[in-house]
Amino acid sequence: MATVILTLQLPRRGRGIPIATTANPEVLRVFKEAVLREWQAKADTTDEIEAMLACLELERLRRALDILIPDTAEGCYGK
Repeated sequence: MATVILTLQLPRRGRGIPIATTANPEVLRVFKEAVLREWQAKADTTDEIEAMLACLELERLRRALDILIPDTAEGCYGK
């Protein structure tokens, strides 16, 4: 499996300035959970169109993050 890193960036004129990175699996899983919670909250909106679009994005993110940041060390690609 490829190494996944999380980068903290300071936004600057449309580009980010990298501040720090980590490949810590625990930090990556917390990040994944936070992102999915945020998109779930957007999907729970009362506006039907916004909710539908957020739900589609949530499912896309869930699939991508499950591959890149598996819930366990083994995961799909961690063999």
